[in-house]
Amino acid sequence: MIKPDFATNKPYFYGCDSENPEAACPPLGAGTVWLRTEPRDDAPLVKDIGKHPTGDSLYSVYDHSARASTGQRFAVADRQGDWTAIWYLGQKAWFHNPADAPTAVPSKGLLVTPKPGKATVPVYGRAYPEQEAYPADVPYQTVTPLQYTFSAGERYTLAGTADTEYYRAVTFDENDHQVIRGRTKYLQIQFGHRVMFVKADDVRVVSSG
Repeated sequence: MIKPDFATNKPYFYGCDSENPEAACPPLGAGTVWLRTEPRDDAPLVKDIGKHPTGDSLYSVYDHSARASTGQRFAVADRQGDWTAIWYLGQKAWFHNPADAPTAVPSKGLLVTPKPGKATVPVYGRAYPEQEAYPADVPYQTVTPLQYTFSAGERYTLAGTADTEYYRAVTFDENDHQVIRGRTKYLQIQFGHRVMFVKADDVRVVSSG
């Protein structure tokens, strides 16, 4: 679980001054750690292809593409010296985590990983019902996989189950509102800085301990 010391953890940001948005922010305590492609301070930030399809993650105070924050839990992917790697948006993401000033603490819980035989599984941004669950007078809400890759060998923390529901409300009259429920079961996971969903049938649940 990410847990840097707020008083002493002062990562670099820019964008705090609206009149000079490229200027560095004053060094202030923060609950964020930067995530890098390699275990070194000068390594590039990991990419978020959803936020920046063709560009790099930014050190902007408004950009969460390559950050993990206090309370978020991730599966450890690797360790090297004072650095720890977590699975993050389909990649190893390294953050500085020295033993004498840790920025994360051990945390046990449940994880999800692709079922045997599945090279990748789709990741979704919403858990809506399957098409067959919709009545004829309600348009089907397409559930399209996101652009991220969740591959065999990767693990992500399980936040809980998510039953499929869609709340149809296109007028202010509550008598016209409808709740459509499906049978497909989703699991909510901490996939990056945001939570996302996978179909329960695509993954198996394992213990981190």
